[in-house]
Amino acid sequence: MYKYRLNEVIAKGELESPKGPCTEHDCAFGKWFYGSEIPPRHRASAYYQRVKELHAEFHKVACNVAHMAVDGDREGAQRMMELDGEFSLISNRMMEALIKWRDNI
Repeated sequence: MYKYRLNEVIAKGELESPKGPCTEHDCAFGKWFYGSEIPPRHRASAYYQRVKELHAEFHKVACNVAHMAVDGDREGAQRMMELDGEFSLISNRMMEALIKWRDNI
């Protein structure tokens, strides 16, 4: 979903909200991840901590993509979205960490 939204920002050159993708607590995943549904024993795990770090990095990269697009560097933003771009790389690392966490619960 984030990839689709970022591609829309790149195409339009504008954010749909002032915060854009820069806050990790406001996305659907962040609301679940930082909410009360995850038991404390899972929050204390190394897997949770790794996902937390990668989720923060994911939003940092998404924020960079969005601001590049809004500031007129749509080509640079698009490069970050490509298969070997920074956004794709962090997305893949986060998915791998989520799978490891799921498999070790």
